[in-house]
Amino acid sequence: MESGLKALWVLSAVLLVSNWQHWTYGKRVPQVPCYFVFGDSLFDNGNNNYLDKSAKVNYLPYGMDFDTGASGRCSNGLNIADTIAEQLGFDSYISDFGVGGCTNFLDGVNYGSNGAGILDSTGSLAVITDHMPLITKTLYYSGELFTMNAQLFNHNITVSRISKVLGSEEVARKYLSQCIYVSDMGHNDYLNNYFLDGYNSSQLYTPEEFAQLLIETYETQLEKLYCSGARKIAVFGLIRVGCMPYNKQKNSNELDASSCAYKLNEDVQIFNHKLQELLRKLNNLHSDAVFTYINSYEIDSDDQTNTGFTHTRQSCCDVEPGSVPCKPLSFPCSNRSDYVYWDGAHFTEAKAWSFGKRAYKRQSPKDAYPYDISELVKLRLDDSDAYDINHAQL
Repeated sequence: MESGLKALWVLSAVLLVSNWQHWTYGKRVPQVPCYFVFGDSLFDNGNNNYLDKSAKVNYLPYGMDFDTGASGRCSNGLNIADTIAEQLGFDSYISDFGVGGCTNFLDGVNYGSNGAGILDSTGSLAVITDHMPLITKTLYYSGELFTMNAQLFNHNITVSRISKVLGSEEVARKYLSQCIYVSDMGHNDYLNNYFLDGYNSSQLYTPEEFAQLLIETYETQLEKLYCSGARKIAVFGLIRVGCMPYNKQKNSNELDASSCAYKLNEDVQIFNHKLQELLRKLNNLHSDAVFTYINSYEIDSDDQTNTGFTHTRQSCCDVEPGSVPCKPLSFPCSNRSDYVYWDGAHFTEAKAWSFGKRAYKRQSPKDAYPYDISELVKLRLDDSDAYDINHAQL
């Protein structure tokens, strides 16, 4: 009891100092002490820049509307994770983990990695476009990225650092239990694995079996996230990957009435349905935590966040046929707020804001359940479960 009261006193002092620092510098006080991001290229804020062999977008026209230019985000400006951070009240960008050099980790860390997946094998064989003078060719290469397991490993490093700064694991546990965690994983397990030439997963597994493999692996990973102290976790489902310009072009003979590759969308929906079942299971297992589902597939529909956009199936930037990234130093469209897609697969900042607002504050009961992120912030959870940092090790 005495150690618990001491931990609460230390935590209160830490939060008071943090709030005082925000007030002193005229900044907003965030709604939560920290915000941790796990994900793929929709959430990556530059982690792949630190890797030698990885899919990078640290060149113009990427970042042309971002205040520091090309940062490694797959967008002309902010991505979804950024818009959520801003709505949570963070005035500064959440730091990328990179190779462990971030210092302001008490506010949270972004571990997202372009090309990353739930499976370690995903993205290990990636497709890039090699821009040579007068020649453009597509080739496979052995990719280097931060998979979900690698991101969890990196998070454990951050948790250890927070425990050291705050003085004890107990204080860190209470601190971390108030933070928001988001995870956006699974897109690349389809796009850069199951649907990709060069992998045999589509021959080994039916769509049902592959989705089950992903869910079983993801369950272990989300349990590890819980063991590291996460208690308020928003898990994003998969968007309509069949509507991406790249996939629309690649599967031009299999388009539905909405001009999307219907088979690809059907397959990711199998995963989405199983993910919802998994989160219900985790919520039943852990009464001191909440796993909430962000219905990305529903949010990313023509009658939802795509309303108001003039171009919903075209890339804003100049993309080589059969490729995803923008051509380096190419001139993109001038009316970027009219486009859903920035390149062959990723959203513009305008779309990211439209999407992020629905994830943060649902406009329909279908957008998020049982809670949206703004409701997750306000929850007061029982933190009686013991936290053992050793149990969180991968």
